[in-house]
Amino acid sequence: MNLNKLTAAAVAACMAAFAALPMQARAEAEGAVFQPRGENLMISPPAGWRMAFMDGSPEGDYVVDFLPANEAHDSWREGYMGIQRRSFPDSALLNNILARNLTVAQVALTEVMQNAQRNCPGRFLPMKQKDTVTNNIPTSISGGFCDRAGNTAPFGEGTVMGVFQGKERLFVVQFSWRPSTPNELKEYTYRITPDRLQQFLNLMNAASLCGGPDEGACPK
Repeated sequence: MNLNKLTAAAVAACMAAFAALPMQARAEAEGAVFQPRGENLMISPPAGWRMAFMDGSPEGDYVVDFLPANEAHDSWREGYMGIQRRSFPDSALLNNILARNLTVAQVALTEVMQNAQRNCPGRFLPMKQKDTVTNNIPTSISGGFCDRAGNTAPFGEGTVMGVFQGKERLFVVQFSWRPSTPNELKEYTYRITPDRLQQFLNLMNAASLCGGPDEGACPK
């Protein structure tokens, strides 16, 4: 994607909203469980996964993490799911993105993946970015695998991520996994079976909006 300087500025502002988004789960922290108000993304975690962390504001930005029942935030291996609700960039920068026939989701995810590749201390294998529409929501999906991601993921970490552009908010959904041994699933490009990767994609493809303009009420 070729971006001019003004659009690059829009990207920088947009990505400030994602500054807290790591490619791996944050350490265990105190959180506050609440019912979000306003526009929200309805998406289910994989069966059997539990809410492990939540923080933010019911009316504003928030983050919520899910883990398999037997996993801990500081040592997970099998999988991790993160959801964030974020604000749009300011109107001038938003209009600049739209004037170039791009979506905020498309621009934001491109920048996230470029940063992930630059910050991987080993070799990063990117996935092709898919810009699409999910249940009437402009969506961009991509991901990749970093084969060395630090002490918490010595055998690498993979992520598939979707950015969903609502009418009032941006939503980021992240699924990640870590091999437990040097050779686990080495026969697969991203160290994950196609069926499991498809499971994560299917959950993203089933996402829908609620609570916003022309959207139904969110379930309690």
